[in-house]
Amino acid sequence: MVQTSKMLLEEEIKELIKSISSLSAGDEKTAGINNLVKLYNLKIEETKAEEEILKVTLAEEERVRAAKSEEELKKSQLSEQKKDRYFRLGIAVAEIIIPLGFYAVWMDRGFKFEESGTFTSTTFRGLFNRFRPTKK
Repeated sequence: MVQTSKMLLEEEIKELIKSISSLSAGDEKTAGINNLVKLYNLKIEETKAEEEILKVTLAEEERVRAAKSEEELKKSQLSEQKKDRYFRLGIAVAEIIIPLGFYAVWMDRGFKFEESGTFTSTTFRGLFNRFRPTKK
């Protein structure tokens, strides 16, 4: 059985308490009490050291946990940005293709209607002026 320093210290304190009660009053008892005080101080210091180690360990674990959650947050943000980018790209493409498709359909219908080669209907003539991709 492996005994830690804390267990050995507790056993020594117990033994010292038992031996002090059997000592007669005087220098021996005073020395025993002084030794007991020193051992208790050692026990208190060891407990403080263990608590400090525990605090440091917990702080390190919390830091690691925070870093992991921050990494996950960044990954989810990148995923959302990627989705947003594709959505915006789709909208931009639709803004170009839909009007071109609309122009193509109406131009084709207008050309079929105006097979003679001249634009005789005022409706198609007005639409044709608006379909051309020129700035006004």
